[in-house]
Amino acid sequence: VSEFGPQPDGHGAPPHSRRPIQPLVSPNRAALRQPHRKPAPSPAVGNFQVMGGFQTLTKPSLDFFGKNPELLKRLSECSEENPTMADLLVALFFLPTHHLHEYGRLLLKLATCFEVCSNEYQVLQDSCSKFESLTQLLKRKRKDADYTCHFWKSFPGKMTDSLRKPHRRLICESSNKALTLQNAGRFSVNWFIVFNDALVHAQPYPDLRPLCLLYTRQRLHGRMNRLYGLKVITPEETFHLLASSAMEKAKWLRSINQAVEQALSGAGQDTTSVDSGSGQKLEPPVSRTASYTFYKDGRLKEATFGEFWAPNKTLNKSDHYQGHWKDGKMHGVGTYASGEVYDGFFQDNMRHGHGVLRSGKLNTSSPSVFIGQWLQDKKTGYGVFDDITKGEKYMGMWQDHLRQGTGVVVTQFGLYYEGAFKDNKMMGTGILLSEDDTTYEGEFSDDWTLNGKGVLTMANGDYLEGSFNGEWGSGLKVAGSYFKPHLFLDTDKDKTRAVKLGRLCVRAEDKWKAVFEECWRQLGCEEPGRGENGTAWENIAVALTTNRRHIQDRTLESLEVIPQHACDTPLHPLGRLLETLVAVYRMTYVGVGANRRLLPQAVSEIKSYLNRIFQIVRFLFPDMPEEGGLIPEPTTSIQDKKDPGSSDAPLESPKPGRVVSSSALLLPVLLPRLYPPLFTLYALEKEREDDVYWECVLRLNKQPDLALLAFLGVQQRFWPVSIPVPMPALGEKQQVLSSTKDVCFASAVETLQQISTTFTPSDKLQLIQLTFEEITQEVQALLKQDFLWSMDDLFPVFLYVVLRARIRNLGSEVSLIEDLMDPCVQHGEHGIMFTTLKACYYQIQHEKIT
Repeated sequence: VSEFGPQPDGHGAPPHSRRPIQPLVSPNRAALRQPHRKPAPSPAVGNFQVMGGFQTLTKPSLDFFGKNPELLKRLSECSEENPTMADLLVALFFLPTHHLHEYGRLLLKLATCFEVCSNEYQVLQDSCSKFESLTQLLKRKRKDADYTCHFWKSFPGKMTDSLRKPHRRLICESSNKALTLQNAGRFSVNWFIVFNDALVHAQPYPDLRPLCLLYTRQRLHGRMNRLYGLKVITPEETFHLLASSAMEKAKWLRSINQAVEQALSGAGQDTTSVDSGSGQKLEPPVSRTASYTFYKDGRLKEATFGEFWAPNKTLNKSDHYQGHWKDGKMHGVGTYASGEVYDGFFQDNMRHGHGVLRSGKLNTSSPSVFIGQWLQDKKTGYGVFDDITKGEKYMGMWQDHLRQGTGVVVTQFGLYYEGAFKDNKMMGTGILLSEDDTTYEGEFSDDWTLNGKGVLTMANGDYLEGSFNGEWGSGLKVAGSYFKPHLFLDTDKDKTRAVKLGRLCVRAEDKWKAVFEECWRQLGCEEPGRGENGTAWENIAVALTTNRRHIQDRTLESLEVIPQHACDTPLHPLGRLLETLVAVYRMTYVGVGANRRLLPQAVSEIKSYLNRIFQIVRFLFPDMPEEGGLIPEPTTSIQDKKDPGSSDAPLESPKPGRVVSSSALLLPVLLPRLYPPLFTLYALEKEREDDVYWECVLRLNKQPDLALLAFLGVQQRFWPVSIPVPMPALGEKQQVLSSTKDVCFASAVETLQQISTTFTPSDKLQLIQLTFEEITQEVQALLKQDFLWSMDDLFPVFLYVVLRARIRNLGSEVSLIEDLMDPCVQHGEHGIMFTTLKACYYQIQHEKIT
């Protein structure tokens, strides 16, 4: 045991076994020589647990050990009853840490072999203390990993992907409303999460603030603020917070300050859980050296500061303008920054025309964005206001900075209101719908406050009619009558209960007037359509040649011929118009605006864009016929195609010409840029129907090809008996067996699947037509003769192709085509084919699986 001679009891070790004591006592001899340093165990196992690694290993472990992994339970020394596989894996990987305590006890027993005053005794005692400290440290680290792993399981999935990091550990969070934002809106969500490296404000999207530049202050003004208030200062924002109690306030201050102190010391990744019972008061240094890159919109965006920081040092907030001038005044398009940032048009030093105002980016806790019309420096006309803190979006009319007139409000909780506004409040007649389809139509006196006569309709069709008073969601006082229409045979009155949306909102033609007026002004027209065509082209030429270096010559040459090319460059008035319309559309219908009840308005808005842009195109190309007019085919081309001998009995009547359509001309240019938010609305609106359809598709696709063809009633003469092999040799074909799957009409199925990769209804209809042609070609090759379909024969075959195509959101695709397809093709060949696809969709929904 030792080379230092016999022990007090007279028993010594054999001479050949005597070795120095130091190599036995600690795996880290440097730590023994420097007692102030703590052991630094590897965090790999904890990081693996935090990232969900053990859950990922569950399936392969079950495959290897079986459903009753007794061997794994013995290896992990787990004493729990009925542990899960993930629990066993965690216990197994943390097993070595459980032995550290035994190592310390062993060293303590070894120390009894030496004199208390000896150097060996002291070394062994110190080493034992090191092992005990290491044991406690590892226990805390495992506790941190367990706490963080449990947190990620309950955290919203979309935000988990962006926030979950191997080294990141949870300190505390406010999901229990222990800490809230002062003066927050009623429907706002403000969730604060303190990690060991950042403070996260989820509202509703996560916003990270690095701890090294986070400062806390106690609020001393007012009794409530003195007891429960605290202020958190970051480089770009200041939060005024209220805790639920004085104890919670002390806990949060201590937690944040401890996390900041550890982040500054470089120990942020080794932080441990906050001990709420600790009385130690940590005060991080006021002056710090750190690097920070501003990321919010504003004058300092993307600027990096890497110097000295202090919370009382104010940023340079002198006003900044970059843009056009006239007579020494801001006039034209420009950007003005003064704490909040305005990007848009000016007139005589005032915001005038279309513009975007981003507020609350640098010095407040209420960020918001307004995009819309301005009149002499005031919000007046149509505009969209996105209050990110409250989680509300308003789309409607304004007057002198106040909501005035008709408008729509949607919230992140699914509430929808359309109706009258007065003095910035919901006042007058309106319609309110909740996420579960509960509807109120009647009088309002304030935001979300019912006051007066109205009708409240439940999701099941029952309704209350009478006088209402109270705030939505906080209890209503009702004096009236309760009706259950489904109990009576007369359903005419029940039909009148369905609320028609869109009556109390701004018409699509009245939206974004300032955007179109600015485009007309750029063309030299004071009013839409009133101006000289030559002047318009001169203005276009000036705009393009002034910035000729920014675009290709090939594009310049085609701008006067093809309107689509004009939309590809923001230098052209049409291109700038399109760019602005895409921005306002996304601003309206993305985020909180992704509400399924806004779909009719979103579709009407696109149709309004098409009509108004088409008016500009016809002004630039005056020879173009009006909407629905005909462009006659050149006479020479028709005569050239005719055979002299067949003039008396032509095989095909000459086409009268091409129908002029704003949809056919402009939708291929506009829709691809608006497609993501628009299709999201369709998917939300058709979610229930698509789920029913998809469940049926999955169940029917379990059947082999021949069984499915028989089930759908396809005539046997249309059943493919053989198909070409993938790599044919001398026309070799593969026999279709009873178990063969996904091979019949494969080319038609593949063609129809491409419908999800296209944007415009015309492209989708073209693919439907190609699918029919693929089916016809395969049947003709099978029958070895020309064949004319009847709908009774064609429908089951096409139904089979639709099922095999497995288009996830077919209902959304069908609705988009139906709403935006060119009217001139509705009653033609494409219209009939589309009707067949639509019938297949509804047939699948109601198909009897059994």
